[in-house]
Amino acid sequence: MLLITATALLAPLLVRPLVPRLPGTTGLLVRAHAVAGVRRTAAVAAPVLVTVALAGSLLGATATLDEAGAAEVRQRTAADFVVTDVAEGALEELRRVPGAVAYPSAATAVYALEDGVALVRSPARAVAPEALAGTVRLPVVAGRAADLDDGSIIVNQEWAEHRVGRSVRVWLGDGTPRTLRVAAVLATGTGDNGAYVTAANAGGADLDRVDVRVRAGADPAAVASGLRAVDGVRVWSRQEWVGASHPATGRTTRLGTLLVLGIALLYTGIALANTLVMGAAERGRDLAALRLAGATGGQVLRWAAAEALTVVAVGAVLGLAVTVVDLAGMAGALGLLSAPVTVVVPWAPLGWTTGACALVAVTAAVLPTGRALRKSPDTTVT
Repeated sequence: MLLITATALLAPLLVRPLVPRLPGTTGLLVRAHAVAGVRRTAAVAAPVLVTVALAGSLLGATATLDEAGAAEVRQRTAADFVVTDVAEGALEELRRVPGAVAYPSAATAVYALEDGVALVRSPARAVAPEALAGTVRLPVVAGRAADLDDGSIIVNQEWAEHRVGRSVRVWLGDGTPRTLRVAAVLATGTGDNGAYVTAANAGGADLDRVDVRVRAGADPAAVASGLRAVDGVRVWSRQEWVGASHPATGRTTRLGTLLVLGIALLYTGIALANTLVMGAAERGRDLAALRLAGATGGQVLRWAAAEALTVVAVGAVLGLAVTVVDLAGMAGALGLLSAPVTVVVPWAPLGWTTGACALVAVTAAVLPTGRALRKSPDTTVT
């Protein structure tokens, strides 16, 4: 919002260099009129700037975060297949599949007391130490994931105590208190890099996932067929698992974003229509002078439409500039968190938003201009 406000305040200074030099007489008139009335031009461009910048920043921010989370999933997943809905007894059948190496794990949680007052819950996964090397690529920034054992834990940089070799007091998922040594530290990332413990510290969590690697020389298709032959399980290929784990924006966030953008678009429509209608009423003498100079009614209408589109384009460019600066700041923040950086610019919503602004602006410019053309130019000038 600070970027949007600052750019809107500077719009009168930015209009002159941003208004393009269009070809032809109409283009010359459009630029001359827009530059001569920079305050009026800025007043029309400002609501377009607000709407485009909001659409690009809000939608681009959520899309960039989602893409960063998806990139983390792709980087972490090294298994060839992921098996879920593992019923009791199915693990042994999975291990008997020729060419498959199965690594079971369970979702759990650990709790740590920070500052003596806050009991913080951290999602965790209980795994066998050898599974970390076989099926998971962890973003380790200190220590070694291979050092994980029943007396240690892997944490991330968000933990209050995240120095390798130091002891942390935690409560397991079933409430059992334990003191564990920090074996390794993971990057903060987008917040999905949880803790890792061994099965001894799972806190009674049940098996919910089996990562499978294909042995060297084995046929992946045959392994997949053997895994799917086990009753009561669901088998995902690596690509399917990554796709299914792609982070998605929550329903509440989507509704909130759409509400903000809807209000902004409504405000833009009112502001554009109000400014352009008042502007058309004030330049009746300009229109009459154009007609007395030989311009036809169609040429005057095209001039009014071209000027409206040009000013909308100026606002859209300023809004896009705000979006780029905003998303660049987010990219820098993700980089500081050691998260994958993939900036996503929501081109489609930006195009729809700009198109809606252009439609309102052309309508609000052409209709009053058409009414003004019904008057005699001689009478208007007199």
